[in-house]
Amino acid sequence: MRLFLDEAGNTGGIIDKNEKLNYGTQRHFCLAAVVAHDLQSEQLLRQKYAAFKSRFASEKELKGNSLFAKENNDALEYFLDNIIDDIHFSICLYDKKFYLASLLLFAILGEQAREQFPVEYYSLVSDLSQEKDELFATFCKLTKRATKASVHDLFEYLKTYSYQHIPPAGNGLVFAVSEIQNKGLEEIFVSDFLKFGSYSNQKFANLINLNALSELLEVIEIEHNCDTRKIDIVHDNISGIDKMLSEELKHFDVAVKFIDSQAEELIQLADNVASIFCKIINTIVRCWDTKTEWSPENEWILTQSARFLQKIGTQNIKFTVPIQSWALAFCVKDMFAPKYSKKMRNNLFFNSEYQHWCQVIIQNIAESDFSRHAACFDELYSSGGGEP
Repeated sequence: MRLFLDEAGNTGGIIDKNEKLNYGTQRHFCLAAVVAHDLQSEQLLRQKYAAFKSRFASEKELKGNSLFAKENNDALEYFLDNIIDDIHFSICLYDKKFYLASLLLFAILGEQAREQFPVEYYSLVSDLSQEKDELFATFCKLTKRATKASVHDLFEYLKTYSYQHIPPAGNGLVFAVSEIQNKGLEEIFVSDFLKFGSYSNQKFANLINLNALSELLEVIEIEHNCDTRKIDIVHDNISGIDKMLSEELKHFDVAVKFIDSQAEELIQLADNVASIFCKIINTIVRCWDTKTEWSPENEWILTQSARFLQKIGTQNIKFTVPIQSWALAFCVKDMFAPKYSKKMRNNLFFNSEYQHWCQVIIQNIAESDFSRHAACFDELYSSGGGEP
C-alpha cells in the first residue's frame, strides 16, 4: 500500500506574530490521502487522473479551488463521475478553533475525562469552539511558554470571561478551574500546558498538521488493517514544517517522504480532494451562519457538495469539528441529493434532519474508544516528544 497526501486550509501554526488567530476565512484544515492498495490500483488511479488532466487542465497542475467552481462544472462533473470513489480516498477534517478548544480542555480536564464522559466532553469542546477568537488567542499567548504566573493569569481569565455559548450552570471548564485553584493545584498544570501543542522544536507551536496526519494514519491503519510503519507515505512538501513532522513521527517509527507535488500526480490528486472538501465545509458553515442555505445562488455549490459527500463516502472522513458543523455536513448530503424534493428544503424539514444527525453523532461519540489515543499520548510524552 502507498499513501499520497496533501493539505488545504492555511498550513502551519494557528497564531500569527501578533498573537492573533491567523486563519482568516479558512477556519478549517483538511488533509486528504489517495490510497493505492497495490501497484495495479496505483496505475489505474494514475491513468484516470492523467486522462482527466489531459482533457481539462491547461497547466501542469490543476488546483482544487478552481475545479470546484460553477464555471468549471464540466470538469467537476467528470472528476466526480470518473475519479472520486469510496475506496481510494481518506480525509481528516479539522476545525482550527475546535482544535484549540480541545487542547485547552485536554490540558485542564485530562484524558480520563474524555474517556469516562466522551459525550459531555465533546459537547463542551463543540460549544467552547463557538466562542470569540479572543479567548483562544489569550490561551495560546499565556501557554506558549507556560509559567506559574501565566497559568494563574489564564485561570483567572477563564473564570471571568463572558461565555456566549455555554450556560453558566453547565460550564465544566469554569468549574474545573475553580476546583483546581481551591485545592492549590495550579502549579502542577504548568507542565501539562507545555506538552500539548508544543514540540521538540521550540520554534513551532499549535501545528494542526501533526494532529491531522496522526489521526488520518490511525484511521487508515484501522480501516485497512495495515501497519503504517510498513507502508510508503508520500506527502507534499511543507516548507519549514516537514522536518519537524518527520522528527515527531519518529517516536512511532513512521516515515514520511516529502516531495514537490509537481513531481507526483497523485499528490496533485490529493490536493484536489483536500481543496474541494475544505471549500465544501467552509461553504456549508458560511451558508448556515449567514442564513442563506436556501438561497438560489447557493443551490449549485450545495448540490455538488452533496454529490462529493455521497461519492467519497462519509465513512472515509474523520470529522474533528464541532457537533454542529458535523451534523450540517450530513444534512447537506441528504437534503441536496437528487432524489430529495426541493419543496422540502426549508427550516421545517431541516430541523428534524439536523436533530437526527446530532443524535447519530452523539451516539457515535458515546461508542468511540479513546484508549488508543491515550496510549499514543503516553508513548509520545514519555519518550520526550512535545517537551520544550
